[in-house]
Amino acid sequence: MGLTYVQLKQGIQDWMENDSTEFTTATGSGKAPIDLCIELAEQRLLRESDIAEYHKNTTFTLSAGNNTFDVPQDLYVTRYIKHQTGTFLEEKDQTYVREFTQNEATTGSPEYYALYGEGSYSSSDRGTKFLFSPKADVDYTLEIGYTILPTGLSSGNANTYLGDYAPDVILYASLVEASYFMKEAPDQLQRYQGLYDRALQTFLRQEQQRKRTDEFTTGEIGTKG
Repeated sequence: MGLTYVQLKQGIQDWMENDSTEFTTATGSGKAPIDLCIELAEQRLLRESDIAEYHKNTTFTLSAGNNTFDVPQDLYVTRYIKHQTGTFLEEKDQTYVREFTQNEATTGSPEYYALYGEGSYSSSDRGTKFLFSPKADVDYTLEIGYTILPTGLSSGNANTYLGDYAPDVILYASLVEASYFMKEAPDQLQRYQGLYDRALQTFLRQEQQRKRTDEFTTGEIGTKG
């Protein structure tokens, strides 16, 4: 049984025994503290877990004579880039990629890529590109696999994968953040942190082990975390 946005908010208030408007009403920042706690919890989970539901694959064309391409707006973590024919590119740092073909006139089939920023950012343009080396000699169709930055729970988005399939994890993560906001005693914070750690451990076992192996190959995997 999952938790919708409204149910999660109520659960946090019940566990924290806090129904005050200070906790649930938007402040000058435009966000209610309880909503900020949920958002921070979701961000923490994205950093601490690799969730299959948030994996995405798409293709793009690297045109002849080009060696850069804008990153997808919803990209969170790059998983791989490959030629559509099957050859995978290697990710390197920007210095390595630039050094590989120091002559700008050199072209060929791209072998390496790196992320680099242009020093600007906006909500509609991240100012981040992929840099490829060597520069494309013809048009290449490349496939990119990446983890997306998903839309979180809010009044306008009642359901998410985490809310529906990992309600314990998102609840306990939110309680940890709420404990910081309410300046709870260390032992209470430690209690919620322990609940979160335990829930995250079993969630990761499901996401990163049980979902990515089959019984034919590895046999049955125990469910106890």
